[in-house]
Amino acid sequence: MIYNIYLNKNVKVFKLNTYILTGQIGAGKSEAQKILQELSYSCFCADSMVRNLYKKDYIIEKLGAISSDLVDNGVLNIDLLRKLVFNNNDIMQKVENLIQPIIFSEFQEIENKYKNNIIFIMPIIRNSIFFKKYEMIYIFSDELIRRKRVEKRENYDKDMIDNIFNYQNSIDNYINISKYSIENNGTISDLKEKIIKIID
Repeated sequence: MIYNIYLNKNVKVFKLNTYILTGQIGAGKSEAQKILQELSYSCFCADSMVRNLYKKDYIIEKLGAISSDLVDNGVLNIDLLRKLVFNNNDIMQKVENLIQPIIFSEFQEIENKYKNNIIFIMPIIRNSIFFKKYEMIYIFSDELIRRKRVEKRENYDKDMIDNIFNYQNSIDNYINISKYSIENNGTISDLKEKIIKIID
């Protein structure tokens, strides 16, 4: 018997195959990933995969074609890319159309290789087609707590944080279609306890 944190009730047994862990920025996806990896689950983070893509010459070239300001002497300005994406819907869409199909394809290759006990860590994105393939775990925190966490990150000023929060709030309905939800307003120990209640 499994305990669902969000619904506050026991539900049917959790049998992990392939799941998506998602939530808004600052909700605690990275900490949840560390905990799941400690518990021997195979976790693959979309954000990490995107950062690796940003180092590849062919991706840098294509991003430079979207906006020449993004590339200087073959080096991608990731901070500027982040700002442009969350300030310019046209650029956001072009970047998503370039990057997301590659990530989804890589996830498919991972699933074919590992078969079971896989968790894909995904940010809140507009394209929900990929999400519909798998059951979801949604992690969430109060907005003030999330803001304080994000403020500690490098190169995230108030305007950037506001833009990201506003965008994600406008598209985020994933809590309504997730199989499991985890509130993460407490300590890392609290989060680990809640995760164990789901997967144990």
